[in-house]
Order: sequence, then C-alpha cells, then structure tokens
Amino acid sequence: MKKFFLILFLLVALVGGGVFYVIHTYVSVEKITAVIKEEVKKKTGRDIAFTGVRLLPYPNLDVALRLQDVTFSNAPWASEKVMASLGELELRLALKPLLDKQVVITKFLLDRPVINLEVSADGKNNWEFPQAKEEKQEPAEQKTPGNSTVDNFARDISFKFSQLEIKRGQLTYADRKTPAGAFLDKIDITITYPDLSSGIQVDGWLEYERRRVNIFAALDKPRDLLAGKPSHGKLNMKSDGLVNISAEGNFATSGTMLSGKVDATVDSLADFAAWYSAGLKTDLPFTRMSFSSNTVFSLKSLQLKGAQLALDEVKAGGDVTLGLSGAKPEFTARMSLNKLNLDRFTGKEVDASGKSVGAEKKPAKEDWDATPIDFSGLKSVNADLVLKTEGFSLRGAEVGPSTLTVLLKNGNLQFKSSEATLFGGKFNSALGVDGSKDTPSMSFNFGMEGVDAKPVLTTFADFDKLSGKAFAKVAVTSAGKSQKAIIGNLDGNGDFTFKNGAIQGIDLVDIMKKMQARLSEMGVGEGKTDFVDLGGTFTITNGVAKNTDLAMRGPLVQATGHGTVDLPKKWVNYRALPVLTASSGVEGAKGLKVPVDIRGPFHNIKAKPDYADMIKNIAPEDVKDTVKNVKDNFKDIKKDFKKDPGAAIENLLGGGGLFGKKPKAAPQEEAAPVAP
Repeated sequence: MKKFFLILFLLVALVGGGVFYVIHTYVSVEKITAVIKEEVKKKTGRDIAFTGVRLLPYPNLDVALRLQDVTFSNAPWASEKVMASLGELELRLALKPLLDKQVVITKFLLDRPVINLEVSADGKNNWEFPQAKEEKQEPAEQKTPGNSTVDNFARDISFKFSQLEIKRGQLTYADRKTPAGAFLDKIDITITYPDLSSGIQVDGWLEYERRRVNIFAALDKPRDLLAGKPSHGKLNMKSDGLVNISAEGNFATSGTMLSGKVDATVDSLADFAAWYSAGLKTDLPFTRMSFSSNTVFSLKSLQLKGAQLALDEVKAGGDVTLGLSGAKPEFTARMSLNKLNLDRFTGKEVDASGKSVGAEKKPAKEDWDATPIDFSGLKSVNADLVLKTEGFSLRGAEVGPSTLTVLLKNGNLQFKSSEATLFGGKFNSALGVDGSKDTPSMSFNFGMEGVDAKPVLTTFADFDKLSGKAFAKVAVTSAGKSQKAIIGNLDGNGDFTFKNGAIQGIDLVDIMKKMQARLSEMGVGEGKTDFVDLGGTFTITNGVAKNTDLAMRGPLVQATGHGTVDLPKKWVNYRALPVLTASSGVEGAKGLKVPVDIRGPFHNIKAKPDYADMIKNIAPEDVKDTVKNVKDNFKDIKKDFKKDPGAAIENLLGGGGLFGKKPKAAPQEEAAPVAP
C-alpha cells in the first residue's frame, strides 16, 4: 500500500515536471502528453491515457493543466482492465517559482477517481510495479544522463505541494485469496502538503456501507516516513453514533510501524459488527465498548501496555502481547477483571433467587447432542494467559475472586482456576483438552469443600433434590468429537460427602411407615429424607457411574445403597436399604430393611419399595425368635405374600409373622382393597 501512495506522488511530480518542461521550453501540449506517458510507462510498466489536455491561465500568475478521462492500466492478471480512472485531473502551479526551478503545486484536483486495488490468489498486489523496483536497485552511476526528455530539466528541481483534493471518489479492494473485500464510496478528501520537508494533513470523509466516516490524519515528517523512518503523527476515524478510533505517536512504513497511544469507543457493538462485516445485525451480550492502550505494533508483534478495556460494566486491564512472526500467532496476557455477571451470555433474565424470569420450561431432551464440535480453533493460536478475577455470578450463584490460567500450545489446552469461594464453601477446578489429535481427548478435575449443594446442583445441573454441605473430589477423562461421544466415553472416579442435608422427593421414613398402606410406588417430589451425613465413592466407565458403598445416617433412618447412574442414557438405577432408627448417633442400626429401588430417566425418577426381596432376605439377628417365627410361618407368609403383598406386609408388621402369627380377621371385617 505504501508503494501505491509513492506512485501517486510520483504521478503528481511527473505531471508537475511536465508542466515545467512545457513552460520552460515552450513546447506544445502534445509534447507534454508524450512526456507524461513515457515517464509513467518507464516508472510503472503501465499505460496512462487521457483526453482533453488543456493549459488554463489563473489569477496570481498560476497556470493549470487539465486532463480529462484519465485511465491508468492494471496488472495483466487483475480482474479489472484499469487500476485507476479519473473523470478529470487538474493540476494548478504557481508560475513565478518556475523561474527558480521550483514546482509549486498550489492545487491538485482528482474529480471522480475510481481506484481498484486487488490481491491475486498467489499474493501479488496490483499496486506493485516491477519496473520501479528494478530502477531502484540500479546503481546511480550506471544511469546514462539524458536518457529521457525529462532528465535534462528535472535535476535539482524542488517541489512544493500545497493541496490535493479528491472529489466524488470510489475505491474497491478485493483479495482473491479470501472472501475479504471493501467498497468505499463518495470519497471527499483534502490533503494539505506544503513541501517535501513539511508536515502533511489529510481531512475529509468517505462512505462505507451507507455510513459517513470522517477522517483526519496529520504527519509531521512525511519524507521520513517515505524513507522508512518514523515520524510523529495523528490519526482519527469517526462515524457519528457508531465508532471513534484515534491513534497518536510515531508512525513508520517498516520496523515498528506504530509506537503510541490508541483509543477507541464503539457506541453499539451490534451495529458496528453488522456495519463492518456488511452483514445482518445480531444480538450481542454487550452494548458499548471502550478501549485505551499504549501500543507498539510491527509486522512481527502487537504489544499493548497498560491496556484498559470496558464492555458495558465489565472492565479489564493489563498487558497483552500478540506475536505474529511464527507459524501461528502467540498470544500472551496478564490481565485483571472486575466481577462478571455471566447471565448476560445465557440470554436469560433472573430474579433475586437466581430463577429465570419469563422463561418457558422446555421439554427434557431424551438424548445428548451428537452435533460435531469444532476443536480446530485450538490449533490456530498459542496462548499463555493469566486472568485475575473479582468473581462471577450465574443465576444467583456467586463465585468469589480467583485466578484463572490458560496455557494453549499446538492444540493442547490446560485451564486451571485457583481456589475460590462458592455458596459458603470453596472449590477449584482444572480442565485439559488435547485438540491436536483427530479425536480430541480431555480431562477434568474438580474439588469442593463445604459448599451448599442445592443451589450448586440447581444452577449447574438443574437438579434440586439434594441439599447439605458438599465435599467432593472428581477426576475424569474422556474423548470424542461431540457432546454425546464425550459423555459416553467418560472414565474416572471420585468421592463425595454431604452433611446435614436432605434428599428431596424420596422419603425413606415415610416409605417405612406406609408399607402397611400397600403403597407400591411413590413419585420423586413427595416428601424428603433428612440426613446428618451422606457419602461414598464412585467409578465411571464409559459414562456409567457406579457406587457400591453409599452410607447415610439420619435422625430417624439410616441407609446403605448401591447402583449406577447411566449418563449416556440419562437413567438412574439405584437400590437403597433404609433402616428405621431412633438416633443418628447409632452406628449400623439393626432392624427391618426395606429395599427401595430408585430408577427411571433423569426427568422422571421413581422410588419403589421391593417387598418381595424384603421377605426373601429377612434375617434380623437382634431378635431372638425371628428365625423361628420365619421358619414356623414361612409357608403362610409366602402364600399370603403371593396372594396380596400389601396384606402380607401388614400381617408381618402388625404383631404376627416375624413376631408371632397374627390371627386372621373375620371376612366381614376385612378392609376394602386399596389400589396400589
């Protein structure tokens, strides 16, 4: 792009030199036409054409050269025939300074310019000119004096350039390597440039995607910039009600291209994204953005020192480095972040308790999502991030301050969070994802101490059946390209303990008490079982969690249990063995155990006492006559149970059976059967 502007300046100089030649040697307009075409061809290898060449006198001893219908040919491979065209070019020079070999261009007007910039599929730019490169590499002493009609008068000429004005211009940019492109319309810009040693100022506006963009730029030493040296300058681009970007510092065309301060504000991120990408407007989690940073930019890296970023009420600050010299970008950041409300990313409003407001309950999904997950982004950049946060909130869950670290190298991601507070307790986590393989693999470690279980499970798993203080350690691994595959390949283990809580919807005490009522099945959601502690260990194989050592102690009931939770099928298959007890302080309480099967899909779990198994396996050692009574009455018990399980249980618990056979009631006194 730098070379394009160099060529533009070259054209100005050539035209100015041509006018000087005309006036100095009194040649015809046709002569300068030939000279201009010759020099442009020599310098660029391209053809310039124009019609209507006229010399016009102006007051104050100025003279103007006006060219109409100017065209500048394109590269042979380009899609457009011409790289640039002009409806009219007017070059106004001060006549008197010409006597002192000074070309003073008081005004250079480009009316209706159309410029087509293009990058080929193999990376060539149509604003690069091979002839200009070759001439630049040729040693000065090898040039033959007088090898052009302009060389005789062009030596030792000084140029002064007062003003360049572009009216009603258009610029297109197309990159054949990518879908990238741009179209700028209605370009009206004035460039003030007194001479080669003075500063240059650009002021004007253009239209992009039907929005006006005001542009201001100033450069103290443009000559240094063209020579590859830094020059102090300012740049501002503004579209009212949308975006305002400014930069001030040292600019250069090579090496460190910017060293200075950059500021930006975007009034509407959604509007800006739609405008910049020429796409449809979409909802974004943030409305307004502001950014400020000391910036050092080169083709090898971007460094942000003391950067400050604000997205609505979210504020982040720190240092960021983006390395651009390697095979892939290298991103390093040390940042701090104020407290973040994650609800804005879920698109749901929540009340004070963390419940969604106005959200309709969606039907439970019967299966996990099998849509492939794209992990390729993990291989596109390397990153080393440390983010100190003041905490997060999500649907009422308040997570305290923590430090998050992210290390991403060649598709391998390692994420860790330091210990943070959560619902009265503490937790930490670590996640690893290896996306470098064809099938990504992952690991997850999680620990919590004294965390209130119910709000955590409600918030993060939509499960509100368990309360108490939770202590847990979990370590799992998996692999897969979709949510379904990842869940199905889960392997690992863990342990858990819940203290002073309750199992909501499964009332083991009530089950024990109501057995005589011939209740065969209770739906989850009715009653609860209080406990002092509840714990055990588990293993996970292919997504199925297995537990064999559940132990629960409560004020009225104790229980052991074993079973599985099939995550891929979203199915629970568990058996609990509760025992009524007078106190939670009793260890290994003895008594009648009634197996309770807890099974069903996640969205409709049922609890059902297993009477048959209870009868089959009764052997209470703490009752002297139990075995004898069972033997004596087993035939009757078994016969009664086959006929009517409910009546058999009532008989067992009502003073007979195990503890002495209960007399049969008279037929007229039998209660009406109760539907199970």
